[in-house]
Amino acid sequence: MAAQSQGSPLTRREMLGRLFRPFQKAVTPAGAENARSENPATSAPDQIAVIAGRHCLAYQGTGCAVCHERCPVSGALILEQGLPRVVAEICTGCRICHEVCPAPENAIRIVPRPPGLAKPVASDMKATVKSPFPHLPGVEGSRV
Repeated sequence: MAAQSQGSPLTRREMLGRLFRPFQKAVTPAGAENARSENPATSAPDQIAVIAGRHCLAYQGTGCAVCHERCPVSGALILEQGLPRVVAEICTGCRICHEVCPAPENAIRIVPRPPGLAKPVASDMKATVKSPFPHLPGVEGSRV
């Protein structure tokens, strides 16, 4: 196999993304890319994300944290000892974690919110949306 001739070496995230993207597209329903609303913090309060550990790359020891890094609602998806966990009371069901999961069989399911679990209310939510540019100095998240 020929070595990469130009450019910098791939990061783990880039390598996993390139490796699993064809499989992810095969299992993603048509039109799912356009399913989320403009404001991810209030997009689907009747739904919640659930992680299937048997499919999650982090649970297989890869160190994957793509869902945690891309979740726009601070505190909705946390890492505990390197493993992602959805905080049901904060999750808004925006589907972003599902869309970015690089696992061959998507590890994140979007399911109906359990009846006893309160829905996040836009007026009550003061979650900080993570900045898409955390590496730039002075760029902070915005309030929703």
